[in-house]
Amino acid sequence: MILKQFDQNKKAIINPEDIVEAIDGFPEIVVSCFERSTFSRMVERYKGIKIGSLSIANLEVLIYKIEYKGLNMAIFNSYVGSPGCVGLLEELHVMGMRKLILFGTCGILNHDIDDVSIIIPDRAVRDEGTSYHYVSASNEIDVNINTLNAFEEFLTKEKISYTKGKVWTTDAMYRETKDKMNRRRDNSCRYGVLSGCSIGKI
Repeated sequence: MILKQFDQNKKAIINPEDIVEAIDGFPEIVVSCFERSTFSRMVERYKGIKIGSLSIANLEVLIYKIEYKGLNMAIFNSYVGSPGCVGLLEELHVMGMRKLILFGTCGILNHDIDDVSIIIPDRAVRDEGTSYHYVSASNEIDVNINTLNAFEEFLTKEKISYTKGKVWTTDAMYRETKDKMNRRRDNSCRYGVLSGCSIGKI
């Protein structure tokens, strides 16, 4: 299978630094979401100031700077779909991003799970293609390894309801059949996620 032909060489024919340049003073912390209305509220609530943009073939993605509790952050409305999303993240890394908080919504595979405000993925079934260009082939992968404990401690301290568990990432929401869903559920997946962001490291 071609997706098993992982190449550890990070130098590509076309690289993000060939497209964009570092921006002096660009916020190291970047926050993004997939939902347009949520992003609009973020821009309005925190009085976002446009500091740049990124370009995908068919659209422009605006980048804003906000201040939150004394911290400067950049925010943008993420592209949905792994290739476009990860392309933006590669370019933002060149611009100066060092930490990313990316959130969205998902479906529930097990209906016995209570409605909660936050779901933290701790493992993912890789049913998309982009992550295989960033991490060696495997059916599953641990995620949020470096931040999971801190995130749980914060949510517990703030008394924010949350749960964690394995997710199923896919780039083909109209091909999520009942048989696939049942196989994922039998494999302990609790949530289904349309994959906006590849699982891997830039």
